[in-house]
Amino acid sequence: MYSFKGTTAFESTDSLLRYQAGLLRECIDHISDRSPFYKRLLSGLSSSDVSSIEDIRKLPITTKEDLQRDNWAFLCVPREGISEVVATTGTTGRPVFFALTERDLVRLAENEKRAFEGMSVGRADIVQVAVTLDNLFIAGLAYYSGLKALGAGIIRSGPQNPKRQLELLASLEAGVIIAVPSFMLHIGKEAEKAGISLSGLNVKKALLIGETIRSTDLSSNSLGTSVEKMWGVETFSTYGITEASTAFYECASHKGLHAHPDFVYAEILDDDGNPLPAGQPGELTVTTFQVEGMPLLRYRTGDVTFMLEGKCECGSNAQRLGPVVGRKSHRLKVKGTTVYPGAIENGLHAVDGVVNFQICASSDTEGSDMILVRVGSEDVSQGFIERVRSSIRSYARVTPLVEVLAPSAVEALLFEGGRRKKMTFVDTRVSKG
Repeated sequence: MYSFKGTTAFESTDSLLRYQAGLLRECIDHISDRSPFYKRLLSGLSSSDVSSIEDIRKLPITTKEDLQRDNWAFLCVPREGISEVVATTGTTGRPVFFALTERDLVRLAENEKRAFEGMSVGRADIVQVAVTLDNLFIAGLAYYSGLKALGAGIIRSGPQNPKRQLELLASLEAGVIIAVPSFMLHIGKEAEKAGISLSGLNVKKALLIGETIRSTDLSSNSLGTSVEKMWGVETFSTYGITEASTAFYECASHKGLHAHPDFVYAEILDDDGNPLPAGQPGELTVTTFQVEGMPLLRYRTGDVTFMLEGKCECGSNAQRLGPVVGRKSHRLKVKGTTVYPGAIENGLHAVDGVVNFQICASSDTEGSDMILVRVGSEDVSQGFIERVRSSIRSYARVTPLVEVLAPSAVEALLFEGGRRKKMTFVDTRVSKG
């Protein structure tokens, strides 16, 4: 059987950092011996150059463009060693494939098992997994594997329509649900139309994925608050990275997203690759530990977040991240104000009557960023449009153009071209960043 050390195995931060330095050396030895890409990238460097985890800064950075350009040069095992293949969604370019060995699958399950334990979910719980398990997506596979390792009961509902979700929740009485938060709101609205009381269901906890539900002060943002009020449940945030086969999770203290220190090391870097102090937002860059198939060294994720200081209230001294502010490539500059689409989304979630939406970024004749928000709603009054504009201004400090369409028209735009994942942000700017 495979085994991994958990966070609680380390009595002090110093002992944890020493252990991570050893894992980093193991990673370097593994990839420099087996990966054609890293053999080239690490030419002249070796594990002997690492005496502490801080020495990671001596090592080169890996980008998504590297993966897209030479995907299979990252493979560190023979083809017969591959047990599962997963892929990124391709929303920011060509999809990237990742091969997992049998040990990598055990690591993936252990990652999520610990996260569920941090939520106080155990063998006695029944969990409805309203997340897809097909099409090479890693999320559903990870949650399913983690719950199996935990021994909890599983209802694999997948992303079925809201009515079916309610039928299963009512008949099978799951106490925990895993879903995208905006989908939770759709299920709640379906319950309201059907006259079903959500408080009459057994759901007590929700693990919400794919969308940020926390503000930078770690309180619930408008989306998280909407789910909590509608469902009366305790919500938990998580942030997963397909490329790293790793997720950062929120414990019952709700004080940031925990790293699994024996699986990943996180850095927050500025645009020039320099480390940033705790509390200052920058690009999350990760190094994976104990990955066999396709490990990553200092991989720039493209996501912007910040590091939190000190030990968590739960007792963990592992790294913790704040919520993801947005994608670095989605950063907008409007009349001197920097804004990410997530801030606009928070403003939209706070307005009653907004069914769905799509945020569109473009460039004006001078190359400056322009924003158009297409809102799906039955209310087309000028008063509603002003409420939308005012709420966005309150959350994002910008006032975009707002166009109200029928919810079905916006839905068609979100899934245009038969895509599986909705496109809430469309970027046609001449120059991004």
